[in-house]
Amino acid sequence: MDQSTSAQSLSGATGARRANLNGLAPHVAAVEAARARLGRDLDTLDTEVRAQMGHTAEKTAWKVLGTGGAIVAGILTRKMLMAGWRKTKHSDPPTNPADRETDWVEALTWTVATSIAVGIARLIATRGAAGAWEKFTGALPPGLQDVSA
Repeated sequence: MDQSTSAQSLSGATGARRANLNGLAPHVAAVEAARARLGRDLDTLDTEVRAQMGHTAEKTAWKVLGTGGAIVAGILTRKMLMAGWRKTKHSDPPTNPADRETDWVEALTWTVATSIAVGIARLIATRGAAGAWEKFTGALPPGLQDVSA
């Protein structure tokens, strides 16, 4: 044994004897037990916080992917509808169907066409993103549940 190790053991033994002599042994043991419990509790808390952070990051990633895909699909669909309108009607679609200058038939036609087409495109994009998410992660995206049971 080197000098520092033997000094530490003597110091520890002397400290334990001193604690015993002063009647503090039960208190020292209680503090050591509390210190051990605190260490375990901190480890558990650390694990729980890391899991929650991972779940939050997963939810955020899904929201970005699902919403981003739906928005892009909506924009592309609206652009395709505008091109189709111009080709068939030989005029621009109504920029504001609620404008009093817009013909009712054109306003209703444009509103119904864009609502249906954009809604379907967003559904297809979201389902496609959910399928890709499931294939990549092996689980459904956060917030989606398999209710086919």
